[in-house]
Amino acid sequence: MARVSAARVRRGDVVSLRGELREVKAVRSDQRGASTPALTLVFKVGRPLRVNAADELAVWRGDRELR
Repeated sequence: MARVSAARVRRGDVVSLRGELREVKAVRSDQRGASTPALTLVFKVGRPLRVNAADELAVWRGDRELR
C-alpha cells in the first residue's frame, strides 16, 4: 500500500479506512462553495465518503506500484 493524495484515487483501487479495506466503485468531484476541492469516494460496500482532494489515503492498486 502506498499513501497518496485522494485526488489520485481511481475506480478499482482498494482504500484502507479505519482498518477496513474497501474497493472504490466511483470517484466523484464534490465542490461545495468556495472551499478546497473535495471528492466523494463511492465504495462497492458501505457508505460513500467525502474527502478533501489533498488528504492522504492508504491505497492499493493491484500489481501496479503507486508513487
